[in-house]
Amino acid sequence: MVRSLPHPSSVPPLARLDAKRVAGNTLAIAVHLVVLGLLMLPSSWSPPTSKPRSDSTIVLIEPAPRPEIPATVPPPLPVQQVQPQPQSQPVRLTPTVPAASDAPVFENGEIFSPPDTDTGAAQTSFDPGPPSLMTLAYDVAPAPRYPREALRAGHEGTVMLRVLVDEAGRPVEVSIEASSGHRELDRVARLQVLERWRFHPAQRGGRAVAAYALVPVVFRLP
Repeated sequence: MVRSLPHPSSVPPLARLDAKRVAGNTLAIAVHLVVLGLLMLPSSWSPPTSKPRSDSTIVLIEPAPRPEIPATVPPPLPVQQVQPQPQSQPVRLTPTVPAASDAPVFENGEIFSPPDTDTGAAQTSFDPGPPSLMTLAYDVAPAPRYPREALRAGHEGTVMLRVLVDEAGRPVEVSIEASSGHRELDRVARLQVLERWRFHPAQRGGRAVAAYALVPVVFRLP
């Protein structure tokens, strides 16, 4: 079955209006008219006026008086006492005139000076002469060590040495004057005196001189 719809041109124009839509527009227009009317009314509000103060007190503040500053008096300056300076007496200088010399003066300005005849004390020469044989004292005289071979063999004896002593008391030359009979004892005695012994030097004319001395060295078993 076929149903045919009505053609839009067949609906009347008043039937196509929306009633809700028309009511809404009408209400909006009415609201706007009310607001506009309220704005057109004259305003009767005025700000409240402040009441004047009945009692007002005016206080005047006076500045505090400045303290008086006492004037400072500067201390008195010390008075310097000026002492009178003693007046210096002028010193008279007496020129000294050199004594006149009796020495003759030559034309060229030279002065003759007599020769000096004082030659001082006469120097005497000291000649000690050749060393002589004398008896000298010992300053340092350590005993020699006994040779080991002579000690085992039981050798004993006395060595007589001829010693040349210089001005300082040192032995400078030692020779065998008399042997002990054993060569080892003679050798040890000579080396000991030459290297270790010291003498008191001989005196001649108040001066130390070189001299010879005879020195015995004894080897004896205990």
